[in-house]
Amino acid sequence: MAGAARMLEDLGCDFIVHHIGYDERRGIAARGERMPSPLDQLREVVEAVDIPVQAVGGLTLEQAVRCPEYGAPLVVLGAPLTIDADAFRTADGDLESSLRLICEKVHSYGDVPTGKLARNRKDI
Repeated sequence: MAGAARMLEDLGCDFIVHHIGYDERRGIAARGERMPSPLDQLREVVEAVDIPVQAVGGLTLEQAVRCPEYGAPLVVLGAPLTIDADAFRTADGDLESSLRLICEKVHSYGDVPTGKLARNRKDI
């Protein structure tokens, strides 16, 4: 994964989307293996490049808002994390409050160093 991220950076990409797709996760789980998470290799990918990284795919809401701890400041909130399965609303019906709370948690990390700056930090 880190090698692919470096290759994308070398090709001129401005950021990396570190994603493990639903079908891939489910196929691995169907073989009786532990379902992978983008967090498994996120720190390695972040340290491999000098551009921002985002993780997506199979994360819980709690994991998604913790991505800045790994040096990945671009947080992705897909529909399964934020809305009811049958309607575009949160389970409790208050999408705006839920999104405000998520944003507060993510923004509480402040400016998250990426690339070389992230590699030099000792607390991530």
